[in-house]
Amino acid sequence: MTFKDLPFLINPRLRLSSPYLRVEWIAIDLSLLEHEAGFPSPNREVYLFQKRPGILRETGPDTLRFYYSDSTDFNRLGIQQWLRGQIKKFVEQVASAVLPVRLHELEREKKLHCRNVCVETLPKDILGQCSSLKDITLSPKLALFPKRMSDAVMLHELAHLRHLNHRKGFWAYLSVLLGEDANEEKFKSDIAYCEHRDMIDFLLK
Repeated sequence: MTFKDLPFLINPRLRLSSPYLRVEWIAIDLSLLEHEAGFPSPNREVYLFQKRPGILRETGPDTLRFYYSDSTDFNRLGIQQWLRGQIKKFVEQVASAVLPVRLHELEREKKLHCRNVCVETLPKDILGQCSSLKDITLSPKLALFPKRMSDAVMLHELAHLRHLNHRKGFWAYLSVLLGEDANEEKFKSDIAYCEHRDMIDFLLK
């Protein structure tokens, strides 16, 4: 892959936030960036270009911060690959921590119970799965969704605990869990997802 092949450019104009996480960009002087890069920490990593710091990544529980300077050149394949890798790793870590917790909250609220829940990469356009053994798998992409949409996906999978199919009974039960028509909710969510799908797929590829 070359720089020209990239479908999206990751730079400070990229705004990425959800109820579960956010990515922040902070511009600082090069001298300060070089100074800060000299303090290693488990939650920090530095991207070096020609042996000089180009970007400093700092990670908190729900925040990923990138510190950069006027000298940072975002128009390089190496820095783009590094940034995407950092974002993907962060999203997956947050998703693994928060999505199971939220699903268990919905379980208790709806008086349902799955055997196990995990977060892992699923085939494209699949955001959740429920097995016949009542194991639920969630895509880390859900951590980037508005809460209404991620909750709807989780409730969809929880509905499969009662109906392991997509027949009329399933959609009627899901409508009860959602508190609104399930087909209408799916239509709205599909439209919202399509608006950002390419970007989300690129970042978590």
